[in-house]
Amino acid sequence: MEIIKNTLVASLLSFLFVACQINETVDVNNSFENNTSITKTISISSNNNTTLEDETSFFNDENSSYNSETNKSINSINNSLSKKVTIIPYFSKTSGAYYKDGVDIKIIEDINNSKKSIHLALYELTNKYIAKALIDAFNRGVEVKVFTDDQTRATEYEYFDELEEAGIPIEDDQNRYALMHNKFLIIDSNVTWTGSANYTVYAFYRNYENLVKVKNTEVAAIYNQKFDYLYNHIDVTMPPSKVENVEIYFSPDDDFEEKIIELIDNSRKTIYFLAFAFTNDKIAEALVRAKERGVVVKGVFDEGQDEYQSGSDYQYLLDNGLDIKLDGSKYKLHSKVFIFDENTTITGSYNFTIKANDKNDENSLVIYDKNLTSAYVDNFNTIYSEAK
Repeated sequence: MEIIKNTLVASLLSFLFVACQINETVDVNNSFENNTSITKTISISSNNNTTLEDETSFFNDENSSYNSETNKSINSINNSLSKKVTIIPYFSKTSGAYYKDGVDIKIIEDINNSKKSIHLALYELTNKYIAKALIDAFNRGVEVKVFTDDQTRATEYEYFDELEEAGIPIEDDQNRYALMHNKFLIIDSNVTWTGSANYTVYAFYRNYENLVKVKNTEVAAIYNQKFDYLYNHIDVTMPPSKVENVEIYFSPDDDFEEKIIELIDNSRKTIYFLAFAFTNDKIAEALVRAKERGVVVKGVFDEGQDEYQSGSDYQYLLDNGLDIKLDGSKYKLHSKVFIFDENTTITGSYNFTIKANDKNDENSLVIYDKNLTSAYVDNFNTIYSEAK
């Protein structure tokens, strides 16, 4: 989709380069189970003391002043565009102490370093230190806005109440027939966090989860535009967007089911997936077609959701000869990931269900990058090896 219509900006965009800078020369071990936040910029070991190297080696301008606020309208993005899309993948810690060396620590660092604005759309908030960081940012003059689901706002109210009592404005979707299921955070119109993780303790310290940190003002502007529509209850459909080698989809605006099926149908060698909830028969049928034409298809389902969901496609895929397993964790396999031919990754909040496609507020990324995808392949292999 053409996002920027201004001809001057279009000419500038032709010079953008380096879509996803991830160091290729690293030694990544197979076992992630005890690791903290994991990226391709470091050498990983399978112990509880693994930590990330300083991101300044990855973001050359991490500590510089942030770019000016982008225009609210996507069609008016101009002078504040980043010259590259930088993406770092993270995977949750699944054992060891809570509130130590988890991905939430990296998110809190970014909140603490914010200077102008924080816009957060999330389904659940029970992580007390993220809540505290949001309040601290608000108290030092940062604009903080939160948008959430009406049902979780009513039932998991402790930290939402703390935010509201501190003066942070909170809006919810006011729709009991669908979920506001997003989990994205935009900081200073420059950094965007998204993925499968709700902002809970188990999401960062027990579940299988994945997140990406995207540093690019154009990506942030697209997410900010969606946030504004949600927060202000403006019913506007946002079509898919593309920034360098990253595609952005919002549900129910975009028929993301069709994009997934397109990628399945175009795959040539391998398809791997991790599914919390998988009840979309069309996607399941596409996987069977892929297997029948010789593509290697492997997947892991969350065991609890398979038992809970009456329409789970686990048994259907198993009966059709696909290499499908149930996760081996007593917690949740909460990731929602597809990996195609080991060079393309889908991630986000979107479960593989009809409701995610047609009713819920969701966001998804399609990332065309072999280096980033290799981190997801490693994570998949670990979860698959522990599955049953």
